[in-house]
Amino acid sequence: MTVIGDHDALRRAVGNLLSNAVRLAPPGTGITVAAGRADGWLWASVQDEGPGILDDDQPRVFDRFWRAKGNGGRHDRHAGRGLAIVRQIVESHGGQIRLFSRVGEGSTFVLWFPSPGTNQPNGGPPNEQPH
Repeated sequence: MTVIGDHDALRRAVGNLLSNAVRLAPPGTGITVAAGRADGWLWASVQDEGPGILDDDQPRVFDRFWRAKGNGGRHDRHAGRGLAIVRQIVESHGGQIRLFSRVGEGSTFVLWFPSPGTNQPNGGPPNEQPH
């Protein structure tokens, strides 16, 4: 599987997702990184067993400086830019990012990229979580 693009930016996108998963997942839970190909698209995913994201919050998680209110009132050094940067990197490579999350079960972020040399369907990558 090969995504043609800026190596450092792509590494940063996946690194941001991994950093969030490690920071938010409870100790002793798993983080799964996977990759594959589906319908003319390449994908990479990071799945955690963290707190999950409320349905109402999911459309906003990629907005710059937005942070969930449910962090227990903690103030940490995270400014809410990481997922906005991931989205910008993925979109600059002709891709899309998808979020699958359930409160109490964790989150999966899927990065979809056009497969080199194939024609992508007009509707974009699949909407389902890849397996």
